[in-house]
This record gives sequence, structure tokens and C-alpha cells, in this order.
Amino acid sequence: MMVLDVIDDAGAAARRHRAVRTLAVAAFSLLCAGCTEAPMNCRDEVAAAFERLRTSSRPYRKEVGIIVSEQQTYRQIAEYVPPDRMREITTIGAAGFGTVELIRIGARAWSNEAGWREWEPEITQLIYADSKGMDVSVWPDRAVAENTVFECLGRVDFQGTTYIGYRARLDKVTTTDNPLSVAEWQRMLKELRQMPQEWRTVFLDEQSALPAHDLIAEENKLDNPRSKVRYTYPGDIQIEPPVQ
Repeated sequence: MMVLDVIDDAGAAARRHRAVRTLAVAAFSLLCAGCTEAPMNCRDEVAAAFERLRTSSRPYRKEVGIIVSEQQTYRQIAEYVPPDRMREITTIGAAGFGTVELIRIGARAWSNEAGWREWEPEITQLIYADSKGMDVSVWPDRAVAENTVFECLGRVDFQGTTYIGYRARLDKVTTTDNPLSVAEWQRMLKELRQMPQEWRTVFLDEQSALPAHDLIAEENKLDNPRSKVRYTYPGDIQIEPPVQ
């Protein structure tokens, strides 16, 4: 599959996701009509931590694990050396998909699917021309959405280390491809009520105030999250062009 095909598929998927999410959020708003008043919003503190990460000159490693289904777990190890060096090793975890490695250095990029291949300059420019940084996930409009409400948790012990913690209630989301009848709408609302509540929990390092963990899990299940991102900051990361 060509890179541009992936981009087109991603755009179509994003449009479908927005349409479905609009429906789900509307339903969730109905469910939360009687929710208690939200606590003080600490969103700006979380956003500031990711902004520090985006603009810092410190190299960092990001380890991602996302449970997609009982049969599929997405994994990625990404390393970034500012200002413009990046390496990503991604395993989709689905049948027919292997592990893909990507290296970017300045205006050049290489991927290894069935042997190393350098990208055409226009493709590299198209994907990486934005000046917001190498790591798309920490861009200001992606790391923390404007309407997210984070609670301040204060100092929290997690896996033997004390962090500064924050958490946000996540919308309950369901999917549908067709218009809904009244009965189907009521059934969907019932399913949403019965779905476990998930939270996004972000832990910051006490000293640097940089992100350390970004977790999505049900209440009191942080040790078994559906999605986890771990940030570490080793000083010895080296990223060089692949040997071809």
C-alpha cells in the first residue's frame, strides 16, 4: 500500500469517526443531564506539560500499547531527538500486518516494510512540513482538546513512584452506520448507560513537570489500562540513517 493511500484512508476514517462521535457525544450529553457539577478544571496544567514536551530540547522515548480488541493490540516505540530526528517502530497487531520501522532525519525519511526505502521528498514534505513538531500526538490541538475537563489529583503513587496526577472523564462512544428508529435510539442509550466509565489519567514527573504516563482505563483499573503511553527521557538516544 502506498503512503498516499494510507493518507486518503486515514482522512476517510477520520470523517467517519467525527460523524459517529457527534452522535455518541449527543447521546452522552443526554445521559449526563443530571450529573453533578464538574470539579475545578486543571486542563491548562496538563496542556502546559505537553507543550513543554513539544518545545523541549530533551530527547525522549514514547512506548504505546492500545488494546483494540481481544485479538488485536497495537504497539509502538517511538524516539525523538530534537529538532528533527525521529524513529518509530510500529506493530499493528493484526493478521497480515508486520512490524514497520520509520526513520526521519530533517527533510529525509525512510521506512522498512520489506527492506529500507527512502521516501520521495514531496511525501516527506507533505507529512512533516508542519512546524508544530515531530510528534503529532503532542501538538497543541491533539494532546489535550479544548473542551476537556481535567481534575487535579495532587500527588499520586503509581507503580512505586510519586507523580502529579490529573484525570478526565471520557465520553462513552458507540457506533452506528444507519439512521436510528426511536426504539433503536432508546436501546443505544441503555447500552451507553451500561458501558463502564473510562477515564484518561495523566501523570507528570514531579521534578520536570513533563509527562510520564498517559492512561485510559476504567475506574480503579490503572494497572490494566485499555491504552497506555509511557514517556521516558534517556540521554543516549541516537538516530542515524538506515544502512541500505
